[in-house]
Order: sequence, then structure tokens, then C-alpha cells
Amino acid sequence: MGWFVIMGMLVFEITQSSAWVGVSLAFFFLPNLVFGMLSGVVADWSDRRAMLRRVELAMLIGFFVFSALIAMWGTHLWLILSFSIIYGCVRATGQPARISYAYDVVGGEHIVAGLGLLSVGSRVGQLAGALVGGAAMHRYGTPIALLCMAAAHGIAFSLMSRLRSAGLAETIKQVPIGQNLRECIGEMGANPILLTLVLVTAVVEVFGFSFVTALPELATMRFGVSAEGLGQMHAARAVGGILAGLLLAGMANLHRRGAFYLVVICAFGGSLLLLSVLDQFVLALGALVIVAGLATATDVLSQSMMQLSVPNHLRGRAMGFWVFAIGSAPLGHIEMGALAVMLGADGALLVNGTMLIVVGILATVAVPRLKNL
Repeated sequence: MGWFVIMGMLVFEITQSSAWVGVSLAFFFLPNLVFGMLSGVVADWSDRRAMLRRVELAMLIGFFVFSALIAMWGTHLWLILSFSIIYGCVRATGQPARISYAYDVVGGEHIVAGLGLLSVGSRVGQLAGALVGGAAMHRYGTPIALLCMAAAHGIAFSLMSRLRSAGLAETIKQVPIGQNLRECIGEMGANPILLTLVLVTAVVEVFGFSFVTALPELATMRFGVSAEGLGQMHAARAVGGILAGLLLAGMANLHRRGAFYLVVICAFGGSLLLLSVLDQFVLALGALVIVAGLATATDVLSQSMMQLSVPNHLRGRAMGFWVFAIGSAPLGHIEMGALAVMLGADGALLVNGTMLIVVGILATVAVPRLKNL
């Protein structure tokens, strides 16, 4: 989350355009589309704990090097975009392993609660990252803010190194990666529930999660706040994720996840409509708590339903499909940036919020089996 604050503010300061903020976020999320399925295959093929440690170490080194480059060369758009896509590649590699390892630990019966707790942990870190990243950038400059991000990944690497248990539901199928990939593609064709969830997740990613693109413009143009204020907006997102994660963690025996998922999608759209009309910073922070809480719920529910819709040995690959689905994010961020240029940030939020409500209604009518998951 600290990177979202730093990157968003740098790009908006350089270009004064939400369209370029959207492009930078598109660069960050593009690797999910490119490497999503492959990273899921690797998560099923390798020791997930070792994979998580390697990812955190790579991020630590990456932020340290990028901080040094910014200190020596200054801030350049090409440099920011280059690091964004590199960071996105590393992050995309580790996501399926992280989510499927959570299933390894808690098992299928408690997967919604387990992913809810995982979300709480992530959002607590995001809350700290947003506040520290924004404050450090505002007070000490970009290189110091980036070193704070490196330190955070260093702590994560230390914690990941302490993992000992492979988990009760752990499974590793040591067959060639090419064969694993063919099984992955075959499962998509033979599993209509999985295919439906992938498509709905992709559309929600485009129209829902792209609201992040509009935040630097809202922070500077509507509310007149600095990088520290943008950090507070992202911190509000983290608070919403924490609250949603705690709520979902208490739903160990949640039934009819599909129906709940569709309601959450519609509510997500309504929350974007609310954010689009608020003109007071404090009220906007409250709206962002709601927006992010609903966004978190869509993630947790889609991840849990995808893993439960496939055999145990394909769970890593199911999360590869999830990463592939959220690889549609570049389209959403570019679309949001273009709309913000044409209609303003409020108009862009209004359009995307309306589209999310339409998506939720259409999915309810067109795919009735989704309600019964």
C-alpha cells in the first residue's frame, strides 16, 4: 500500500493526469494477466513456504535498489513505470502460493474464516504502509519512503523464514510444469463454475478496484491534501479491509457464498456512487472504509469459492486463475484514468459504480447456479 501512495503521488505530480496514474497501475497489475496461471502451476509444484520467502527477499532487494536509483537520478516517469512492472511481476509470482498456503493451514471447512484472517493481516500492514509511506514521502522525500518499504519486506522475509508446518491440507504434485499447465487449462474448460467465477472476478476488477486511480486527483484537486493526505485515504482503505476481514473471519460456516457475493458486488457499486458525491475529506475517508470493506469481501469470497470448486491438488492453480482474473486490472485503471480526464474523478466513479451494480444484477439473472454456491 505504501507503493500505491508513493507511485500515485509521483506520477500525478509529474504528469498532472489521472490517465497516467491509471497507466502506472496498469503496469503494476499487468503481470497478473501474463503470469497468473503459470504462478498457480508453480505454487502447486513447489514448496509454498520457500516460494514466499524468495518473493519477500526479491521485494526487499528491489525497493533498496529503486531507492538508490531515485536518490542518484531523481524521479522520472520511465523509471517509475519500469519499477512498477518489475514489482508487479514479483508480487504476481507469490500471490497464488500465499492464498493456497492459507488453505493448507486451515482446510476447506474454515477457508472463508482463514482467508478473512489473512485479509486482516494484510490490511493491518497496508494501514501502516499507507501512513508511513505518505508521511515519510511528505517529510523526508521519496528515497527514504522507499527504504521504509524495503524494511517492511525485510520483516516479512524474517517472518516467512520461521514457517515450519506445510499444513494439514498441503499437497505438491511433482510432475513437469508443462503437464501441470495442461491440467490447469483442461480444468478451466471442464469446470463451468470455475470459469464463471473467473469471468465475474475479472469484470469486478475492471469496474470496482480501478477506483484507486482516481484517488491522487481527489486528494490534490478536490480536497487539497498532500502525499500525507493520500496516505490517509489509502489507510482508510486498509481500515475497511480490516473490518471486513474480521467480519468474514467470524463466518466459518458461511452458506450460500455465491448469493452473498452477488449482493456484495451490488453494494460495492453503491459505495462508489457515494464516494463520487462527497466533498468533505473526513466523509470521503468514511466512504473509502466502506468501499474497501466491500472490495475485500469480493476478494475473499471469490478466492474461497474458486478453491472449493476444484480438487485439492489443483488449488494452487485455482488461485493462479484468480490472479489471472485480476490481471484484467490494467483495463480498469486505464478506463478509469481516461474517464477521469473526460468526466472528472467524480464522473468516473459514478460510471463505474453504476456498471458494478449492473454486473451484479446481470450475474444474478444470467447465472442462477452462482447463487447456490
